[in-house]
Amino acid sequence: MSKPPAPAGLLLLITILYANGILAATMYLPSLPTIGAQLSAPAEVLPITLTAYFLTFAGGQLLFGPLSDRYGRRPLLLGGLAMMVVGSSACALVDSLHGLLWARAAQGLGAASAMAIGRAIINDAYERAQAARATSVISAAMAIAPIVSPLLGGLIEHYIGWRANFWISGGITLTVMLVLMQRMPETYTPGLNSGPLLSGILRAYGFLLGSRIFLTFGLLNMAIFAGLHGFSAAAPSVLIVSMDLDPVSFGVLMSFGSAGFFVGAVASSWLGARLGLRRMVDLGVICMVVGALGLALWVEVFGPSITAIVVLRTLWAVGMGLALPNSVVAAVGVHPAAIGAGAALSGFLQTMGGIMGSAVNALSPAGDAFSLGFAFACTALFGAVVWWFNRNVAAPAIKAG
Repeated sequence: MSKPPAPAGLLLLITILYANGILAATMYLPSLPTIGAQLSAPAEVLPITLTAYFLTFAGGQLLFGPLSDRYGRRPLLLGGLAMMVVGSSACALVDSLHGLLWARAAQGLGAASAMAIGRAIINDAYERAQAARATSVISAAMAIAPIVSPLLGGLIEHYIGWRANFWISGGITLTVMLVLMQRMPETYTPGLNSGPLLSGILRAYGFLLGSRIFLTFGLLNMAIFAGLHGFSAAAPSVLIVSMDLDPVSFGVLMSFGSAGFFVGAVASSWLGARLGLRRMVDLGVICMVVGALGLALWVEVFGPSITAIVVLRTLWAVGMGLALPNSVVAAVGVHPAAIGAGAALSGFLQTMGGIMGSAVNALSPAGDAFSLGFAFACTALFGAVVWWFNRNVAAPAIKAG
């Protein structure tokens, strides 16, 4: 049975929430020196404010997802957004590092609701092929947000002040929350999961972790995000510090990756119905392996080259656009009665992949182009191995709805 038409503007609102969650994580980073001076906090401990956000952001997804399967999407999402508004406002009002840490934790927990429940709502409201296209739009916003975040944060710091970062984030969240209260119906019938709450949550996650289909897509998504964030963490020291690229040119060249992702996502949307979504994932994985492995081999054989790094990373991004939207939708929809849990666990794996990718590159020698290429290639090869050995089992999950 086909699903009723999704509410007008739903995709736009969910996309704004996703982008806002990423902007809220990092937009304040250009203000860290000012924050340290005003709050009398040592510079070396200020990055833990980012850690506090990501810890609750990752863990909160595991909480909100299954709770939305039991109690419905709407109340959990609106409650989480209200928490993000409170957390953002608290960040803007604090007068100590201790207070900022607690406020950032609350902000991250609230943002987790949009990340987990937003994916579930997309699967509730759209047929499989439509959900993949919707996920392409959301993923494009997620790819662009980290690029524009430092620029926006720097402008806000220069012209308004660091506290405005948090007022703006909270204001965006509040606006979307009020619109959702008026326009968004419940997209899922709550109460389908009976029994004790904790055992229900554990049962849902146990099913997903025991599902070869879910693990295939979940681990593929984790590998993609490890490569994405690992490259993003290492590229500035390689291209700006070691290869003397100016920051403006760096930003422009990195935008080619976002363009590549957009091209891949659009191609997947247009060609998926004709060629099959499994072939889209096949082609995406191949592009990512060729791009990442080619980058590592080029640096090893010919030495670092800005042109080669940008071109091969853009090819990898095209592959990401081909594979990721279909892979995310398939992971979320493995168990119809646990879509919220599937969205939460999938989002958690993606977040952990990003954290691990950044951590691996942080441990590598700064400015070492080979270390960047080697780590990039390892994530792509890991994703390819996971997909290739399980693609026939996982194929039914990505047939067009």
